[in-house]
Amino acid sequence: MLEKITVAVIFLLLVWGNIVAGLKAGLACPDWPLCHGEVLPPFRWDIYIEFFHRLIGATGGILLIVLSYKRFREYPRLTKLIPIVTVALLIFQITLGGIVVLMKLPVDLTTFHFAIALLIFTLTLYLASFDGKIDMPSFSLSNFGWLFFFLALLIYVQAVLGAYVRHTDAGLACPDFPKCLGHWVPPVLREIVLTHYIHRSVAYLIFLVVFSVFFYSFINRQLRHFRSEIILLVILIFLQILVGVGVVHSKLFFVITAIHISLALLILGTVLYTWFQEMKESHAS
Repeated sequence: MLEKITVAVIFLLLVWGNIVAGLKAGLACPDWPLCHGEVLPPFRWDIYIEFFHRLIGATGGILLIVLSYKRFREYPRLTKLIPIVTVALLIFQITLGGIVVLMKLPVDLTTFHFAIALLIFTLTLYLASFDGKIDMPSFSLSNFGWLFFFLALLIYVQAVLGAYVRHTDAGLACPDFPKCLGHWVPPVLREIVLTHYIHRSVAYLIFLVVFSVFFYSFINRQLRHFRSEIILLVILIFLQILVGVGVVHSKLFFVITAIHISLALLILGTVLYTWFQEMKESHAS
């Protein structure tokens, strides 16, 4: 139960952070760790949007520390480093969050903050997937492990690019879809147009890789074993494309962008879950 709750709260934290950015409420609490110099800030809708983000972060942090301590006691040998690294990243992330606020949300630092949050989400999924009751599988790229690792890395990079697009206000640099400024390759590739176009290009690459894996699963016996996860991944990718179009046409409406990041996390989570299952099966065999 602790594992599922921790994953859910970290998931909610990332989505809520997207909502904060979408509503331009990131500096509604301009100080840190207090908010307007108080533990309970004055009531104003944007202040409490940001304040709830901090409360969710505090809750998720406590849960993750408890889960990490539990896994540290359960994990054998060098795998104890995983919960240690997780807590170290969490402490770094909390400190970085304060710096981001005090520096008035600089773009590069805010994007880096999200990248670390996504890494913590990945490690949380690992801690939730392996309980240490059996011999822990080592980092495995055997069989199709390399494929799921590559896909997870690609999706991670794409999610971070998405954060950079958001924070550089490049979300509407290509206001049309599937073309950009009326061209498959826009005539001007610089600044925010280039940022947006790279994000779209990586999305197309992920689409091609996922659907290639889907079709290959029909002829490969080992990959066929993960057919249900791959089908779920295809469905999520299809929904993500539709929502991505909605993000552009809704002019970055915060509800649509929140759904967009939610689907991105579900896609990453599905790939990681599949990779972890493959690691367990490789270890068992």
